[in-house]
Amino acid sequence: MGEIIRRDAAAGDILGDARDTLTNARARGGRWQELADQRLGASLSLVANVEAKYKVAQEVLAPLAAQIDARNRSADLTLGKNHDIIWNEVGRPANDAALSVLFPDGTAYYADGDTDGQPDRMEILVELLHAGIHPKLSKATAASAAAEIQAEGEALRVAVEAARKPAAQVKILGRVRTALAKVVHADLSNLKRLYKIEGFSEAEIHTVIPDRPTKKKPGPTE
Repeated sequence: MGEIIRRDAAAGDILGDARDTLTNARARGGRWQELADQRLGASLSLVANVEAKYKVAQEVLAPLAAQIDARNRSADLTLGKNHDIIWNEVGRPANDAALSVLFPDGTAYYADGDTDGQPDRMEILVELLHAGIHPKLSKATAASAAAEIQAEGEALRVAVEAARKPAAQVKILGRVRTALAKVVHADLSNLKRLYKIEGFSEAEIHTVIPDRPTKKKPGPTE
């Protein structure tokens, strides 16, 4: 007995099977085509519209995401460089309470974690550097480090803000596509039921609807 694709399969695979089904049914004509157009035509037209918007959103986001990655790498390098400059200036200590205030976990606190929040974390470091927390750190070195870190943080912030809306569009359109795949799967299941009502055999139906047999679980070893 043939089987349609699983409901929990990848959205792209479900939609691909539905498109193939509609193509095969239209090639057959008659009731094959009529029923397939009724069950799949409208939903696949909507899917095509959503996927077109999804593709455009991905194309818009791609260079913006690449810019975020580039700015993030640059910001991380700047944090690392200035941490080393400050650490050297204050005597390369193994343990230093004041230095731990500036860099609680080395540069990890500022560089790791979500990229969207990194500019805010870097802004905190700039404020701490201007506050003159470390007695052995010269004002000149602190000011220089703060200026570099602030510039990198703001550049990263600009990149993140530029990508915010396109990223949201990609995310929501991706979810809509996944939700539509579930609707299309239900339509595909109903189409098979209608074909059975028409009296078409399992073998005939699965020359139109792709057959996706479930893999049998291996039995117990003797």
